[in-house]
Amino acid sequence: MGGRRLTLKLTVSLSLITCFLLSSSYGQNCAKHSFPNNRVFKTCSDLPVLNSFLHFNYDTSSSELEIAYRHSGIGSSRWVAWAINPTSTGMVGSQALVAYQQTNGTMRVYTSPITQYQTQLQEGELSFNVSDLSASYENDEIIIFATLGLSNNGTMLNQVWQEGGLNGNIPQMHVTSGANVQSMGTLNLVSGEAGTSNGGGSKLKKRNVSEWL
Repeated sequence: MGGRRLTLKLTVSLSLITCFLLSSSYGQNCAKHSFPNNRVFKTCSDLPVLNSFLHFNYDTSSSELEIAYRHSGIGSSRWVAWAINPTSTGMVGSQALVAYQQTNGTMRVYTSPITQYQTQLQEGELSFNVSDLSASYENDEIIIFATLGLSNNGTMLNQVWQEGGLNGNIPQMHVTSGANVQSMGTLNLVSGEAGTSNGGGSKLKKRNVSEWL
């Protein structure tokens, strides 16, 4: 009888440990993330799908937006992108930052204006200035860093984020169902308030945005 009780206690304990580990890995909080070289972003948002997080600093006087877009749990044979859409809430019209690890192990990061749904994310200039563009890949996480000049885009942004597969070093079309069609929303650069689209529709939900110094 005592042996059965011990076995039951061990089983329960292991179950609790497993649940804790799973909740820790899937319930990340952007405010707890530390960047190397003491780099600090005052505001961050846990994006609702695709294991993504946006960290940013916004200078109201210069309309410059400094961002770090993190995409976790991503394999080395996949691309990620974060974009602003100045004209709509969907993919077409988005001004994207794209990054992936190439077959030789080096990172490629570039800008890509999205003009159609069937796109291979060709490189091109965006409708606003982009500087300090870089990317890293470590521990199954891609991070895109950039500074954007948004003088003509206002402080309420439509944002889109995405991931897809690679064929060699060529980005392929992303999945067109589930989380991949829900990865869009709004971002207020002044208040830090973010809204998310529900299933790609027009209904928005307000989310809490973590601010830290």
